[in-house]
Parts: sequence; structure tokens; C-alpha cells
Amino acid sequence: MALYAGHTGVVVQDLERVAQFYVDVLGLSETRRVEREGRPLDALLGLTNVRLEVVFLGTPDRPAALELLKYVRHPSAPVPRNPNTHGVNHVHFVTDDLDPMLERLAQRQVEHVGGPVAWFDTWTRVLYTRDPEGNIVEVTEIAPGQPLPYAPRDGGAS
Repeated sequence: MALYAGHTGVVVQDLERVAQFYVDVLGLSETRRVEREGRPLDALLGLTNVRLEVVFLGTPDRPAALELLKYVRHPSAPVPRNPNTHGVNHVHFVTDDLDPMLERLAQRQVEHVGGPVAWFDTWTRVLYTRDPEGNIVEVTEIAPGQPLPYAPRDGGAS
């Protein structure tokens, strides 16, 4: 059986504002935009009369890495996220040059949770920041041409 990583879903309140952050600041591309409602969705979520607006954002190697979901019906209040909060608490991206992203974050006066800091043995620098709704975003820098520390060395799935 083969298993591959899919997307990470993040529920947001202001879909346009959050999507724009990931496109303008992190450099992701919008790859798909859909609206969903109906019985399959209700059955999957255990709710009734759900309506979602969804934007998929990605990188060249993972075109649908991030799924932003706005619940048009059944919205929820935002939940504060901290680095030590239980459950899924951040999305992670890798770059070979963190500086342009740091400049874009500074231009928008986005405060960092921590970093950038030099890392132990796998990354050059690591940054924890937040998107416009407070979700934690980790960006790690790796020297150009270096393989990801956890990627298979033979190029195949492991």
C-alpha cells in the first residue's frame, strides 16, 4: 500500500484576507477555488446544511498543500493557537531564501512568534510567524541544493 501526504486544512473566517497572505507573503499559488454543500459534505462532517468556500494553495511540488476552508454556514469563533497548544498547531513550508519573506512580513508589520533562529543540524534558519487569523506558520530555510532532511534519498516514496 502506498501512502502520500495530501493537504493541510485550515478553517478561516476571512478567506480572501488569509489567502492573500499566503500568496503575497509566502509566495504560494492559488490552484483551485470551489464551493461545497450537500449531503456528502453533511454526512462527512456530522452537521446539516453546511456550505463551504474553499481555496487550495500550493507550491510547484505540492499544488494543493494548503486548503483554506470558510464555513459560510456553521462558522465557529476563532481559537487562539500557541506553539504549545494541543492538536494541529502549525503549517510548515521550506525555502532556500528566507530573507525576501522576512522583508514582506516586515512591510506588513507581522510580528513573529519566534525567530528566525539558527537551527541545530537540519535547517539553516527557522521562523515561526502567524497568518492574519493567528494560525502559526513555520518557515524553514535550507541551503540551496541541499536535500530535505526527511526526504527519501533515492527519490522514491519511503
